Amino acid sequence: MQSIDRQALERIVGTSNVSTRDADLDAHSIDESHSRPGRADVVVWPTSTEQVSALLAWAQQECVPVVPWSAGSSLEGNPVPCCGGLLLAMYRMNRIIEIRERDLQVVVQPGMVYAELNKELGRQGMFFPPAPGSSEVATIGGMVSNNSSGMRAVKYGVTRDYILSLEVVLAGGQVLRVGSNATKSSSGYDLVDLFVGSEGTLGVITEVTMQVTGLPERVMAVTSSFPTLDGATDAVYETLRSGLDPAAIEILDADTMRITNEQQGLSLPNVPTLFVEFHGSNDGIAQEIDYLREICDECGAVRFDFAEYTEAREALWRARREARESIKRSHPGKTLIGGDACVPMSRFGELVRYTHQLADESGLRIYAFGHAGDGNLHTEAIVDGNDPAEFALGEELTSKVIRRALEMGGTATGEHGVGLMKRSFMRQEHGAALDVMRAIKRTLDPYGIMNPGKIFPEDSAAE
Repeated sequence: MQSIDRQALERIVGTSNVSTRDADLDAHSIDESHSRPGRADVVVWPTSTEQVSALLAWAQQECVPVVPWSAGSSLEGNPVPCCGGLLLAMYRMNRIIEIRERDLQVVVQPGMVYAELNKELGRQGMFFPPAPGSSEVATIGGMVSNNSSGMRAVKYGVTRDYILSLEVVLAGGQVLRVGSNATKSSSGYDLVDLFVGSEGTLGVITEVTMQVTGLPERVMAVTSSFPTLDGATDAVYETLRSGLDPAAIEILDADTMRITNEQQGLSLPNVPTLFVEFHGSNDGIAQEIDYLREICDECGAVRFDFAEYTEAREALWRARREARESIKRSHPGKTLIGGDACVPMSRFGELVRYTHQLADESGLRIYAFGHAGDGNLHTEAIVDGNDPAEFALGEELTSKVIRRALEMGGTATGEHGVGLMKRSFMRQEHGAALDVMRAIKRTLDPYGIMNPGKIFPEDSAAE
């Protein structure tokens, strides 16, 4: 534990916004990943950009590590402190600063919760489309830092696609504004994109200006069940190749469907199932659903249901959103080792089959589900966290899935970020480009105080 001048921090943010209590340190020591907990030396709750700037100036002067923290719902150890230091709990900076209705823009602080933002935007006929599975608790700052997406990425894209400008505090306290309020620009390097997805390793985001979009006239949802995984993945490929424009197209394998039915009180077949959502006009959606039915029938579907967003249909989509939570509840006391690989859409089915092959050969249960429309596969290997051999096997099999995805031209992480858990794949994925990232890190954070231990492999000189 480092010796930290608590009084210096209290002078910046006030006595009530600084804590070294075990309960507060423990509450900010682990996210939703399977990483080991790591405690900071002190938790601080800033409430303004000026306070964040003063805190980072102090931290650089004292060479104290700084870890920004949002909601702690991340899945790769992204905000888990691994070098002690100062944890900035950003969720008290949670205001909507301005809604620019005529520009379809909103300006928010980083602690704004995604679901609360969309509730407010919905009153004016707008919404922010990227929808992470943890949307009820996920904050905008965390979404920007991890470049989060979710089920609607196939139609609407990811968080990065909506960020117009950022206010960022750099190591040392400099406040930087990057981007503009224009919807496009060819002016210099794209520094907005640099900070999106940087996981707090380059600076602390204190304000976000985003493009939003109008609410669709109508929303319809479809579930379609298939006797085989190949039939379901073929339907995904044919749906996108045909020119249909689903807002979401998700797949759950048979095991995940079984768990989902048990945990959510549903009665869908325990077979590979597609969850599809359409946004649009009345006539347009009706035509798209008719065409989708033809595609699913040709691919061997045994069931096809659709409905407006009624309470029953919302229950179905909640079941998809909470698939991981259903798996977790079905295996009390077990550890979930998650994967988040993303491959070209045409290789998605192949990667799922490879995952099932590994599970069958090893005898370890691995669930497979995800955003089939953009090739993003989520896996959950179920292990006994107290059994070192089984835990190691779960990590080994998850690594094999990720490495196979990289061999297919994919990425180690489609939406969860690198954090602690995916660092070992960065060299294979990026090659010499990783050294460029490292050089950028050194330029903006010369003392290495910003969320150290994340993104770069352990043998990296940036550590």
